[in-house]
Amino acid sequence: MAILITQIDKRKFICGLFWQSLSRPRELWREAAELGKKIDSDLLLLRREQATVQAGYANTGEGARRGMLSLAALIAKAIARECSGEDDSQQPLNNWLAAFKLPDGMWAYCAVRDSNFLPNGDFAGTKTEVLERLFGDYALGGWNRVIGDPELAECGFHNFTPKGLQELLPRTKDGQIRVGKWAALRPRQRQISSKQLVIAGVLALLMTAAGIVGWSVYKHKKEEQEREQALEAARRQMLGQAGPNQAPHPWPGKPLPKVFTQACIGQLGLLSPGGWLLDEYVCEAGQSRYSWSRGSSTTGYLLAQVPTASVDTNGDKASSSAPLSLPPGGNETLLATEKLLRPLQTRFQLLGLALKVALVPVPQPLPGMEDQKVPLPDWQTYSLAVNAGGVPPAEIAAIFTQPGIRLDKLLYRGGEWTFEGVMYAK
Repeated sequence: MAILITQIDKRKFICGLFWQSLSRPRELWREAAELGKKIDSDLLLLRREQATVQAGYANTGEGARRGMLSLAALIAKAIARECSGEDDSQQPLNNWLAAFKLPDGMWAYCAVRDSNFLPNGDFAGTKTEVLERLFGDYALGGWNRVIGDPELAECGFHNFTPKGLQELLPRTKDGQIRVGKWAALRPRQRQISSKQLVIAGVLALLMTAAGIVGWSVYKHKKEEQEREQALEAARRQMLGQAGPNQAPHPWPGKPLPKVFTQACIGQLGLLSPGGWLLDEYVCEAGQSRYSWSRGSSTTGYLLAQVPTASVDTNGDKASSSAPLSLPPGGNETLLATEKLLRPLQTRFQLLGLALKVALVPVPQPLPGMEDQKVPLPDWQTYSLAVNAGGVPPAEIAAIFTQPGIRLDKLLYRGGEWTFEGVMYAK
């Protein structure tokens, strides 16, 4: 996503950060730094709103600098403070769009859904570009409020609040813009003092000595572990083989939901290569696949970071795939349908999510083969689907740990994950 640096009064602000939600409350900075490394961003900041935390990313190679203030983050903070109670409902303003004219003639645009910036919801450009983005997102529906310069009132937006950027930004008594350090970009890798370097050097020497002494022990334990894993894999394969009068079990060869989810998240890294916009990321058995739109970037920028990407004839859409190899999950004992399904439904209902379940009918014999004795399955198969919204994927995978549940597909689109899979039960 292209950034824009603008000056308001005597301060420099940056627009166009790439925002991503964080899911590990006790190690937010570590999680943010790991994701920043994956997407090749060396500057970031953390933004807290309601019960969510997001990280905004930028790169010094695109002109961003340490200490620059995120205009979108300040706008979001001001809107949460000043606009949430305007209708006397005392309800927080979670879904809103905003567009403001900047002092240099450009326009800033923000799109926030469920208190989180959309991945491309921090944007700046000409008035035409911003209005095109504003009308496009507005057409999706579900927005509580549209906020922006008074001249936008003639556009006819529902629940429009006229407000200029200058009156929205918080100020001190003497008229200066009041900001906190939380809104400033910081290096992804923190600086280390000389004292810390000395301590680290001493620890490294001690660890090296300990490593030499313990290498043989580690190697022996590693070999034992590999032998045990090989024996366990062979045992699972034997248990997964059906008898001569039984239909073969389909679930032993599929990966467990937690393993599948971890592998899919682990391969999610090309979120905005070369400034291209992510349309969707699909993870299925055997491969993961990206789809991007060019936005305001170029084909050359994309191919510089993803040389294997496949670009369409018009140069506006691109895709890329990578193999995904996962271990089989094993042949666990199945549970009864009621015992498996009702707790699942309860867990998702507590999260406010809709779990879609449908019985998959048993395949019928082909015409002319009705008389042949074909082993029938001694289980029932159900399809599963759930849109996780803002719930972290790891939390969804933890719910799907019951016997007989397998995931077939994970889809990431618009900042939300969708899970698809099957449930096998007695």
